[in-house]
Amino acid sequence: MSKISRPRISLLALSLILPVFLVETVPAADEARSSNPIGRVARLFNPELVQVEDRIDWLQSRLRGLSAYTPRPLKESLGWRAGWIEADIEDPSITLDLGGVYPLSDVYLIPAQEQLSLNSRLFPYRFKVEASRSPDFVDAETLFQSSETNLGTVEGYPFRIQARDIDAQYVRLTLQQGHRHGLHHIAALSEMVVISGGEPVSFGATVSATHSMNGSNEWSADFINDGRSPLGLWEGGNWTNSRGFYLEVPANNPVVEWIIDLGQSEAIDRVVLFPYLLPELAGPGVLPQAITIALGDEPTVIGASQKAMLSGGEASCPRMIPMHTESGRYLIIRSDDALPLGPRRIQALSEIEIWSQGRNLAAGRPVLIRHNGSERTDTPEITDGYANGLQIFPVDQWLRQLTERGEIENEQASLVPVRTSMASESEINATWGASIAIGLTFLIPVAIVERRRLVSRNQIDNLRKRIASDLHDDIGSNLGSISLIARAAKRDLQRLHGPDVIAQDLSEMEVIARESSLAMRDIVWLLERRQDTIGDFVQRMQDTASRLLRDVEYDVVCRSNRTAAKMTLDAKRHLFLFYKEALHNILKHSQATEVDVRIFDSQDRLVMEVRDNGVGLKRDDQNRPIVGRKLTDRAGVLDGLLQVESEPGEGTVLRLAVKRSSLVTTKEAA
Repeated sequence: MSKISRPRISLLALSLILPVFLVETVPAADEARSSNPIGRVARLFNPELVQVEDRIDWLQSRLRGLSAYTPRPLKESLGWRAGWIEADIEDPSITLDLGGVYPLSDVYLIPAQEQLSLNSRLFPYRFKVEASRSPDFVDAETLFQSSETNLGTVEGYPFRIQARDIDAQYVRLTLQQGHRHGLHHIAALSEMVVISGGEPVSFGATVSATHSMNGSNEWSADFINDGRSPLGLWEGGNWTNSRGFYLEVPANNPVVEWIIDLGQSEAIDRVVLFPYLLPELAGPGVLPQAITIALGDEPTVIGASQKAMLSGGEASCPRMIPMHTESGRYLIIRSDDALPLGPRRIQALSEIEIWSQGRNLAAGRPVLIRHNGSERTDTPEITDGYANGLQIFPVDQWLRQLTERGEIENEQASLVPVRTSMASESEINATWGASIAIGLTFLIPVAIVERRRLVSRNQIDNLRKRIASDLHDDIGSNLGSISLIARAAKRDLQRLHGPDVIAQDLSEMEVIARESSLAMRDIVWLLERRQDTIGDFVQRMQDTASRLLRDVEYDVVCRSNRTAAKMTLDAKRHLFLFYKEALHNILKHSQATEVDVRIFDSQDRLVMEVRDNGVGLKRDDQNRPIVGRKLTDRAGVLDGLLQVESEPGEGTVLRLAVKRSSLVTTKEAA
């Protein structure tokens, strides 16, 4: 395989990286915060984009703390609907008599649910809201006057009008422009809620209207302040396990009474019943079928001073019952009929609220439950402030949060395309700038590093050659001279009949000089770059065996098919020294007469196997063969797997398996 120079690799990598950046800039604009490097660079140079994204992040975090918008369509009591033609002398209006003068803080207009036949919520395009102390509105103050801005496309969120604490008893909404339907203008609202001091003072107020388009039990001016809207339950905040009251009753005796003792006689403004959500219905909740609400000084419906009757069944929002400040100590809620659900008959409530002058008198009070001639005091799960697992909010807080949610979502909807456009443009500009900068700053250092690498490599090669040459020429020559001199001196001593001790010393000197010379040749071979392949290594193994195993029958066989791969200097050195150490151990300790050396491939490893027929290795206390430390150290340096097989009198097998990636110089060769 031909080599690829590092500058070419660098240019190839640059050509691959830059298109990736260019491609990633488009989807990155669709994220709130870009995670790719180009996106981060673009934001460093575009503070306006950062400000827009910070604003979107803040809006998103704010939404998590607001009540959820979960609209639930109504089947009845949809609200108030008006129709008129342009030739009419007066505009349609609806007026609320609050029953007293209050400092008004807010007025909320809740859009009606979408009318499928008209594909619209019929929210009026233009209207005016006024407040007054007198019914003829001679002292009226305008709370809101819509401009020519198109308000008819408002979504289902509440429309908030700040009243600036104006003192008033009457609030009037005048319609000035509605939705055209033939020759008529049509407009509709689900609810009109007037807030004073955090309290919905419009609940139960007297209503008068003109141009009303009533329809059976769906549309009426009386539905404008009954507390029922498609916005669902007045809840949000934290989750709990509190679900409310649920009881299956027999069909022949379905009557259940819930009785709350207020402790003393209290003037009651309104009672609010929250429906119980059933998973089987997958949407609306349920209230008892036929409900009678009584207020008196005794815990019984009979003789109660105030009674109110209403029908229940499926309900998607709380049911508010005005009590008109009637007084009593005991509030009795009686259901004479149960809701049929398949073969079952169900009586269920999620929460009961009893309001008096801004206080929920039922909060936390125990509830006495009567059914089938028995009584029991239930835990205050239907007076704990939670409905169907969610915290119940005061009406003012709930409407304020929904209004804020609508404003935030509208702002988000306008900011997201701005962010997308700004991010795309900024990241494209940053990509081109980064491309030029990377091209200049990346290629110059690469060229410098590559030049230094080549110079350093040449210097190392020259140093290796000089060391090998010096070792061979100087030290090798000197060792050869010492060997010749020792041999000549030994012959002279023998001829002159000199002392045997001196002759023996000279013989040892000759042997040491000869072995040192051979070892020096091995070192020179290890430093030689031209003999770095596995084939060269096997040839050196054969030369070493012929030199060391002169008196032993041996065989060196290579069955590897990758002998052309070059070995690293360290791998070549440690593997060769492992081989020499194995042969030395055989000569010194094994008393072997036959030695077989095999080199072969095993998956991704090169295996060296040295086998002899000697006496075997010594054993330790655990009857394991004792291997020389030098052998295990060499195997550890090579990150190889050393296996030893040895039995007394049956010889020894050393098998070293080394990953080819730890031996050769390039991954391509491996």
